[in-house]
Amino acid sequence: MSEFIEIPSSGKDSAPAWPQRFRPASFCAGVFCTGFGLVALFWTVDDWRADDLGATALALSLTVMMTIVAVGMFERGGFHRFGLHPRIRQCRDDVHGPGIEIPYVRILPVQLSVVFSCTAVLGAFMIRASNRPDGASLLLRHELPHSGSFIAWTTCATAVVGALPFVIHPRGFTRLHADGIRRRTTWLVRRGVSDVFVRWDEIQEVAADVYTVSGRGASTHNPLIRLCIPGYEPTPPRMGHDKPDSFTVPAYVLVSEPNALLGLIDRLHRCPEDRHLVTTPEAPELLRPLPVRERLRIARKIPRQQWEW
Repeated sequence: MSEFIEIPSSGKDSAPAWPQRFRPASFCAGVFCTGFGLVALFWTVDDWRADDLGATALALSLTVMMTIVAVGMFERGGFHRFGLHPRIRQCRDDVHGPGIEIPYVRILPVQLSVVFSCTAVLGAFMIRASNRPDGASLLLRHELPHSGSFIAWTTCATAVVGALPFVIHPRGFTRLHADGIRRRTTWLVRRGVSDVFVRWDEIQEVAADVYTVSGRGASTHNPLIRLCIPGYEPTPPRMGHDKPDSFTVPAYVLVSEPNALLGLIDRLHRCPEDRHLVTTPEAPELLRPLPVRERLRIARKIPRQQWEW
């Protein structure tokens, strides 16, 4: 099936919709965070041997948080989505038949949950240490048996803040079938499920778009795939990106590489004779992205754009 895997939007002869550039500043920040995490790990082992639980909790929290920040910096630096994600698989629907299922990412809520949990533990130990009159240590291990309420409240607070990302983060998938595309999204914070199916013949245009999150001094442009469908009207519960006559595939929360997904959707829309490819067992290979080195090489040859990820 090698002749069927070429993706027009990310191929060698066309510029990707969202250039994946190499950012030296982010890469250097990732290296720095990695080094700081190794130092914090050394502190963790040293404080554990000293039988100082408070200092151990502080060092361990810093180690975990620096590791997660380093991973994020390396991803932002350009080393992101190296190959075909194992969760992209062939699926079968009773109505629409076989197809490709691209689920939502899982790692983001896990990362946020770990960071929030480490912050809660760190804050609890710092508050507890502020009550020590000598200030010699954060909290020695032999004091814990006399602090049952401290352990209980710390455990409850950690469980609550650790569960918040899973409550807020949407779950679901996008499926590509021979007759159309299906998007299913669920939220724990609101009732109902958004389950929308549109046929390829109803789509008038496939376009690349972005969801911009602005912050102090920087903005993040998250990839969206917008499908122009005349007469489409979002119904509650709905995704915030949908508009009248516009159906959205949230590429930034899916496990697939955005340019590969955009290229495949555009191909299935323009070439009805190729739609049967998503029904074969090898269909997930259609979403295998180019190697990171090749993607970075392509991005260097095109003018710098606003839409980068």
